[in-house]
Amino acid sequence: MYRALRTSLLLLATTAVADIALGDQPRDLRVTYFGNSFLENSVPWFHPTLARSAGHGMHVQAHLGPGWQIWMHVNTFYTNPERSRKSLVEGNWDAVVIQHFGSHPMLKDNVRESVFHNQEPFPEPRDVSDFASSSAIIDLFLSQSPDHGRAFIYNSWPGITGAAEFRKRLREETRRSLEAQGLPRDEVLQKVKERKPTLEEMTPLMREFDFAGEWLAKYERVEDPPWGSKHTHSRDYVWQLMDLLKSKYPKLWEEKRLALIPNGDVFLALDKKLRAGEMPGVENVGFFSRDGGHVRAGLPRYTLAATCFAVMFREHPNALDWSIYNELDNYTNENIKRLGFGGYVHQPDLGVLLEITPQRARIVNDTIWEVVTNHPHTAISNP
Repeated sequence: MYRALRTSLLLLATTAVADIALGDQPRDLRVTYFGNSFLENSVPWFHPTLARSAGHGMHVQAHLGPGWQIWMHVNTFYTNPERSRKSLVEGNWDAVVIQHFGSHPMLKDNVRESVFHNQEPFPEPRDVSDFASSSAIIDLFLSQSPDHGRAFIYNSWPGITGAAEFRKRLREETRRSLEAQGLPRDEVLQKVKERKPTLEEMTPLMREFDFAGEWLAKYERVEDPPWGSKHTHSRDYVWQLMDLLKSKYPKLWEEKRLALIPNGDVFLALDKKLRAGEMPGVENVGFFSRDGGHVRAGLPRYTLAATCFAVMFREHPNALDWSIYNELDNYTNENIKRLGFGGYVHQPDLGVLLEITPQRARIVNDTIWEVVTNHPHTAISNP
């Protein structure tokens, strides 16, 4: 049963990119990503275009599954070694990006025979924590690239308070309405699944969202059930994860080859500026949200990508051409294929585009650079 679930969940985009002409450009990076839809929200398939606009070559590959946790990617190393494991070992990558998850696997020391009730047990008990699973990927990666390989942790962010309950209520209301119309059960289930809150419906929750309160809350571990743990998408959680990794890989850290992509801290800094009225039309960072978790097309997704760029290339993102993120037509899967990828963007998660303007881009770019050059986990010193 778990095998069927795994097959249906795994939406891998593992197509290697054609070479980008480097010319006199200063650096080229080959990067492979492991994550879920929060990493997809940065649109990795746009990253090479974005990097090229600033004079850099970039090759990317993304292993993404909806709701996937790091241990699930590691599990494919055992169950399907010809895919992501083989690619990680043989891909000649310069860097690996790993998105942390939190709740089910927990931060550390979570040895289990299985994680889900419908999952086939592991051949032997395994530590599925984010720390152990991140280490498994990093160890395999470094076995092939010990001297130059770089590892990045991509930071998830907290969802809007009350959004999950609101979405559940909307879907239940939708189900009752469709059933009253006499529609076939399969059609009802599909429409309920696709039902997303509108921008107007989300606005009160966006306006009331206390991002700082959620982001700065302390991680609370709960053993049974582990998904009862609180604030797994908080600064406290990911900073603890980074401290663990820095202790395990001191040489990697000393050589500035281990770093955090600090999306949450960038959102926090932006939230303060938005609340101060520095970006008219965007009241707070809650307005970046599509459905309480995923972020909208346009400025929010560019913010994630520009943060990746700033940390990976150790460069201010002000030279980036953000236009690819500013048109909804660019997010179509047909366009991604034209770019040379087998990638996938979940269209309902795009929502209403939050337009990027030169002024908004400047605020975002400057904020990103302020954060990453003054951060304890980005391995970038403030010049």
